[in-house]
Amino acid sequence: MVRATMLTGLAAIAALALAGCTAPEPEPEELTVTAAGSRYLDAVCPVNDVWDSVDAELDRLRLAVSRGDSADTGPLATQLQALQEASATAAESLADPAVAWPDGAGSAVAAVAESLDADARQAGEVAELSAAAIADYAWEGGGDVAGAAADTRAALGLPADAGAACADR
Repeated sequence: MVRATMLTGLAAIAALALAGCTAPEPEPEELTVTAAGSRYLDAVCPVNDVWDSVDAELDRLRLAVSRGDSADTGPLATQLQALQEASATAAESLADPAVAWPDGAGSAVAAVAESLDADARQAGEVAELSAAAIADYAWEGGGDVAGAAADTRAALGLPADAGAACADR
């Protein structure tokens, strides 16, 4: 009985010791301003490209709805799915805990990542709407992402214009 109690006690001590022996989390890689600018643009420029396609399909759909024509939501739904995927990928890249953004950029980058997550969710929801509902839909949070993106570009020394920043990369 004593032997069993001692073995149980030793097993408990061993378990506690092993629990404390995990490797510490590695420190995040500190990005230089140049590396951070490149990482930021690599994340957001593909999203901007998809937005161009979404806007073109949305204009086509709104025109068809305003004319009373039959409006096929399929092409826009395809672009919204691409937006959903691109936004989620970009948000994940910007929120990666393995990197540390330069001083002054971290909160702006986090705001962009949050807005990209919100855009990804919203794109999925809008894709399910009818043509008339999509034509009347007002995208939520557009001003928030524009402000956060402008703050991020400024903090990273990138051109103020998003198109110019992506063209220069």
